[in-house]
Amino acid sequence: MSSRSHAVLALSASVAVTFGLALVPSAATAHNGAGAAAIKLPKIKAVKLDLDVAGFVEVRQLVDTTDTCSPGVTYTQTNEYTFETSKWVGTRLFNIRVPGKDSVLTTGFSRAVGSANITGGITGWGTTNYCAPTKKDPEPLKPTCLKTRGKTSVGLVPAVKDLFDDEDLVPVGPLTGQRMMLSVIRSGGAQEGLGSCAGARSVEFIPGTDTARAYVTTSWHTGLSLSLPTGLGAGRLFNLKRKDLLQRSINLSGDCDSVRIRTGSASLGAPGDAQLNADGDCWLRGKIVLSVRRSR
Repeated sequence: MSSRSHAVLALSASVAVTFGLALVPSAATAHNGAGAAAIKLPKIKAVKLDLDVAGFVEVRQLVDTTDTCSPGVTYTQTNEYTFETSKWVGTRLFNIRVPGKDSVLTTGFSRAVGSANITGGITGWGTTNYCAPTKKDPEPLKPTCLKTRGKTSVGLVPAVKDLFDDEDLVPVGPLTGQRMMLSVIRSGGAQEGLGSCAGARSVEFIPGTDTARAYVTTSWHTGLSLSLPTGLGAGRLFNLKRKDLLQRSINLSGDCDSVRIRTGSASLGAPGDAQLNADGDCWLRGKIVLSVRRSR
């Protein structure tokens, strides 16, 4: 049996487990189990894609507890995540059609390549303290910020997939109209010792298409670092010609509790910025550029 046949049978077995099917290759092989219903094997369509991805996400947060004749501190903490594949990397999409069931999409991530860097910084440091004759408090220590470096893996996943679900096979219904998200995984690099400005601020998105499953972080933890809408449909990816090149930009900007996601052509402008004025103010901005082609 060829390696491709082995792969198809293995994938078919996974589909059977997902949908609770008892796979019988043909009626001729079912005579040993009287009454066993023969069903057709799933139809599997695959496409090999090359992805080239580069981007950054920056989070700035103001801390300001200063006051006249009272202990306090002020500074702006900036955490930035920059990443790129640095070249085309391969991945695959599979569309699996099961008779009488919804289609499923299964996807794979590329190998870890390029770079994935996390940095932190403190600016605008200042303090206040008690006024005479009251004894002053000891001066607070400035937060320490270090860097960590790693590598990047990328993949296109269905917008219906739960990002933290271990299941690889996702029922999606008809392929036409299914939207895809770009997911990026950071691997390697230090996971500890980044000091006290490690940048794990949670983010909320303004409701929009597929934003309910969007995710982004500047945390130093390895694993999923972002998953964002691309505006690309699965059907379009499966119908790509070898000469075709798709390029998309994903822009992020807004208060950390209401970040807006915009998708468009690669020429989409720079993300917006804002001034931080009060303690706790937080602003996120970022831009990711995605290029997709059929593997050559």
